[in-house]
Amino acid sequence: EPIMPFEIWRNKTILYANLVSLTTGIILISVSSYLPTYVTGVMEQPAAIAGFTLTAMSIGWPIASTLSGRLLIRIGYFRTSLAGGLFLVAGALLFVLMRPEAGPWWAALSSFVIGIGMGLTSTAFIVSIQSAVTYEKRGVATASNMFMRNLGSTIGVALLGTVLNTSLLKYFESSNKNYGLDSINSLLTVDSRADMPLEELRFLQGGLSLALQNVYAFMAVFAVVSLLLIFGLPRDKGVKKNVE
Repeated sequence: EPIMPFEIWRNKTILYANLVSLTTGIILISVSSYLPTYVTGVMEQPAAIAGFTLTAMSIGWPIASTLSGRLLIRIGYFRTSLAGGLFLVAGALLFVLMRPEAGPWWAALSSFVIGIGMGLTSTAFIVSIQSAVTYEKRGVATASNMFMRNLGSTIGVALLGTVLNTSLLKYFESSNKNYGLDSINSLLTVDSRADMPLEELRFLQGGLSLALQNVYAFMAVFAVVSLLLIFGLPRDKGVKKNVE
């Protein structure tokens, strides 16, 4: 066993916590990779505002992680994880419902809610996993959870990138206009948007908005899958110390 003792996957706590981490990794990359593109390209906001909307997730995450530590003692791993899953679904639905006229505050709120969900689930998973194994296996069990989240982000980049590009190409083909994927890059800076005819600008923004809505729809599916997988976790009443 030079890398990982695979028998740890027989533990339901580790199995389902890692599966949820896989799907939340996809959610995480969908927000961090595509939210700035939406805010700058569709909402026509500067990069600083786009960064603010993404930072909202980084604010919600540590707040929820702190709260999660308290909830683990009071209500246990399962209910804490379930609360996090509900926030992930709520945040994903906010992204699906987001429209350009909603402005960056909607985007920031959606990002913040996702951060709350990530903070609640990630902390609960780490503590529950460490409590599910003996002391000498805590390191590798924790690493397996981090690996699954990173694997989810890797899968998410490929999957959601395919959804985005396919949606854009279909949009261009349906309009019978000669545009390529590179034309979207002109939406990401103020100068390039200013030099663009208004009709072309609105056309490209409509395509980018539609494609990103498809991306967020896929993200919502994975948020629902995450919530359903959480129900596979063992029920508990609170944190118990591992005395092994």
